[in-house]
Amino acid sequence: MKERQKVFIAVMGVTGSGKSTFIQTATDSDEVHIGHTFKSCTAAVSAHTLSMDEYDVTLIDTPGFNDTFRSETEVLKEIANWLDYTYRNPPHVMLTGIIYMQSITDRRMYGSTLRNLKMFRQLCGESPLRNVVFTTTGWGTAEKSGELSKALENQESLRSDPDFWEPMIRRGSTMAKFEDTRSSALAIIMSIVERNPILLKIQEELVDENKNLIDTAAGHTVNEEMKRLEEKYTQDIAKVQKDMEEALAARDTEYHAALQEAKENYERLRDEAQRARDSLQYERRNEKRRLTNEIEGMKRQLERDKKKHEEYLELKFKAQQINDDMKYEEIVNKLRANGHLLRDEERQVLEMKIQELEAASAYGGASVNGKKKKGKGTKLLVGLAQVLGSVTMGLLGFPMLFGDPIGTLASIF
Repeated sequence: MKERQKVFIAVMGVTGSGKSTFIQTATDSDEVHIGHTFKSCTAAVSAHTLSMDEYDVTLIDTPGFNDTFRSETEVLKEIANWLDYTYRNPPHVMLTGIIYMQSITDRRMYGSTLRNLKMFRQLCGESPLRNVVFTTTGWGTAEKSGELSKALENQESLRSDPDFWEPMIRRGSTMAKFEDTRSSALAIIMSIVERNPILLKIQEELVDENKNLIDTAAGHTVNEEMKRLEEKYTQDIAKVQKDMEEALAARDTEYHAALQEAKENYERLRDEAQRARDSLQYERRNEKRRLTNEIEGMKRQLERDKKKHEEYLELKFKAQQINDDMKYEEIVNKLRANGHLLRDEERQVLEMKIQELEAASAYGGASVNGKKKKGKGTKLLVGLAQVLGSVTMGLLGFPMLFGDPIGTLASIF
């Protein structure tokens, strides 16, 4: 009997482009959550399977670019971590293709869409573009609303405009229509399954070249855009500040209040851009140096005060400390046991967080008014989860913090 072939296809695109609808239609499953607004319903990477002839097909649903609640860096990190993990570890999965979805009725065809396409292209690399199928959605909506001719114009623009799909089509990418039927979805999938698997550029960079995410081509693009936005908002803040001073001098309190609100909004946007840049790499050199110095300082202070505090701590907290530390040690042991699944930069974060918490705890940072705080292990897990994200925490053995973005792979492999 001929062995069934396993095929992995990623479904990508902006929020609201119809990724989850496509997967639900193809798999004939109600388990895929679908959004009916521009709010994203796909928070993490998830896998959905179906059988077609001699193929076992896994469709990978990904968070949308232009996500409602998450920055481009967070979305990139989530997708990159999944691609990293599945290629780095047995059976070393490579995608057979990517279905990139775009609503044909979406009027937001410029700005962030162009940035996302640039990031997508650099995530793929040049050669893998031949396995990309650009798929348009929303044809039924366009026909019902009498905008079919406009939709056809949009399709031609996507095909021929050098700012959109034209350069990638020249390198082998193809186009398809998803017409909201299962037969349409399966036809698109069948156009991919017989192709040879591809190694994406970001997988090569992260795994084979052991680069940090910020040093990859896609990461660099996002970082530069966030840097540009940060500088723009800083300039906007300075301008508003000047206008506020003039309004204050003119005693125009109403205008001053409006400017204050605008300034706070710009400050929020600037801070978001800064956080987005920082999240691309877990430890910058100066931050790592600062944390290391703080930890060493805590250790030296602990040694100086050790004799004074040792007896008091032992008598006061012994029973509670043993109980708490045993639970904490189990957590740390589990984290370290799975650490080999991570990239070097992630392992450094793991060890840094453990050392930072242990140093703070040993010095007395884990006690308040003579009573030891509970939940040391919880504090460690929450701190790691905020930095590393759902895929990495799943690898470390704690998928329950976010759901289980990689758990469905066990049955697939």
